Amino acid sequence: MKPSNTTPGSPLPSNKKPLLQVKDLSVKFRTEEGMFFAVEHISFDLEEQKTLAIVGESGSGKSVTSLAIMQLLAENGKITSGEIFIDDEDILKLSQRQVQHSILGKKISMIFQEPMTALNPILKVGEQIMETIIEHQGASRKEAYAIALDTLKQVGIPSPEQRIKQYPHELSGGMRQRVMIAMGLVTKPKIMIADEPTTALDVTIEAQILNLLENLKETYKTAILFVTHDLNVVADIADDVIVMYCGEIIEKGPVADIFETPRHPYTIGLLATMPSLDNDNDILPTIRGVVPNITKRPTGCYFHPRCDHAMPQCAQRSPAVFQVGQQAVKCFLYEQDALGVQDGPGVQDGPGAGEVNHG
Repeated sequence: MKPSNTTPGSPLPSNKKPLLQVKDLSVKFRTEEGMFFAVEHISFDLEEQKTLAIVGESGSGKSVTSLAIMQLLAENGKITSGEIFIDDEDILKLSQRQVQHSILGKKISMIFQEPMTALNPILKVGEQIMETIIEHQGASRKEAYAIALDTLKQVGIPSPEQRIKQYPHELSGGMRQRVMIAMGLVTKPKIMIADEPTTALDVTIEAQILNLLENLKETYKTAILFVTHDLNVVADIADDVIVMYCGEIIEKGPVADIFETPRHPYTIGLLATMPSLDNDNDILPTIRGVVPNITKRPTGCYFHPRCDHAMPQCAQRSPAVFQVGQQAVKCFLYEQDALGVQDGPGVQDGPGAGEVNHG
């Protein structure tokens, strides 16, 4: 097993031209204790009509990655290195005005986690959608209203003529999320970032939202970057998966390979925590400990304090990225001659492993 020549999390070779390329992206946040990495040297590609899922526990850097791509980091956050290409143009070299007027909304949009905080509570939903249309398409109010109404119909809002005149608090959680999707789609972007779009929704509404995203992807040939902690959702909708931990990509590959033969101990642990009807145990397995704060990350491999397969070198230095079949994995277990271990910890028969339902 030889180290990959790519940077951590680098994409696998493909004949298709990606719509989005993230290369060696790092983000730091300023805290009272100093500047610390929230995301470190991540790279990936996203192709047309593909869904790339980013998974990991809270604090793994998933949302920071998406906000960095959208240039929406908080004031104490800063991109310190890397490139972000959209249609072969590095948007980090553009001015804020150029990004606002030429990139955001037109080429890339985002569905935020919680629509009640993302939507303006004192503006009717129609006004908020129309504002996006007028800003990015230069349409008149009459034209914007017609486009907004048609988009609400497309995302399955019942009685759209009524809903367009209502305030966010007058809509259900599922309808508010559909409004957020409508706002993201109204400019027909090539790339859609969905940051935990089904959080706090019941399973029935969640299924409807996921089906809607799939249908819209096919209709508009949109590429979707799906940020979530829900592995069941990933199994249903993703083509490829990135597993993040402490701001790093520690495993990447096709969804079937990640679920059937997870390589990194962290990925194996995540899959083992998935509920399953076939599991007779009363208590689900857990990964001991918690994701460390960015100000208190350990030396070496960030996961080693929680890892059952940790070796002495894990606490001393960061592992390289190794290519194992179609998967890239950042773990010493795949280093040649690492205590004679060539194939890693193997796949545990925990709940969820090998249960990919992906069409």
